[in-house]
Amino acid sequence: MSALSVPFRLSVAAPAYNEAAGIETVVAEWHQFLSEQDGLAEFEIVICNDGSRDRTGDILDRLTLPFPQLRVLHFARNQGAAAALNAAIAATRHDWVLLLDSDGQFPIANLPAMLAALRSSGTRAAIGIRHKKDRAFAQFGSWASGAVCNLVHGSRLADFNSAFKLVWGPTLRGLGLEAKGMNYSTEVTSRLLERGIVPVEVAIEHRPRTSGSSHMRLVRGAADRFLFVTYIALRQLLLRLGILSRPQP
Repeated sequence: MSALSVPFRLSVAAPAYNEAAGIETVVAEWHQFLSEQDGLAEFEIVICNDGSRDRTGDILDRLTLPFPQLRVLHFARNQGAAAALNAAIAATRHDWVLLLDSDGQFPIANLPAMLAALRSSGTRAAIGIRHKKDRAFAQFGSWASGAVCNLVHGSRLADFNSAFKLVWGPTLRGLGLEAKGMNYSTEVTSRLLERGIVPVEVAIEHRPRTSGSSHMRLVRGAADRFLFVTYIALRQLLLRLGILSRPQP
């Protein structure tokens, strides 16, 4: 049953790589906000440290003492944001899973609007629509990849690639994600649509990064995105032709 009842149980899943400068502030903000939510019966914060070369792992381990709801996974070496997020998702235990970045760009205060949209729509997923101020090249790449993905899926999502998502846990944990790099957010949306789950979209606040640095290399990231979107398009064609089995809802 995916109906969002009250009270509900929530997992937060996030990857973290070299976020020592801001991770403590972010986790404290998440914990305080979730602790104050009346409709929340239980919550956990699952963060996978993706082989960070700074003190991210040590800080996260220390924070498990004041924040017992925090659970930390560690990769011995960097495996990419998607692999880290997949590990965090697999370790979640609650009914709904909120996907976040650990750099603080998505305020957790966006959560109530996502919950309200889920309750009114009755669907199993919500996506936050960002209003980013990226460089023109990055903006074009995000728009173009989203446009292609919408075309091959027959959808009209305004922010196909947004990483801020709230998804019914059993569905999310069963998506069988394959991306290894920064394309995980696009893949989650695509896999939901394959199952006939059209996410409800919600306008959200998106902050500029205030600590650390982005780990996306512009040219390499654009090339990877192009190849991954091509893969999504080919996958949808194979599903339509019956060469691949369509996943169950």
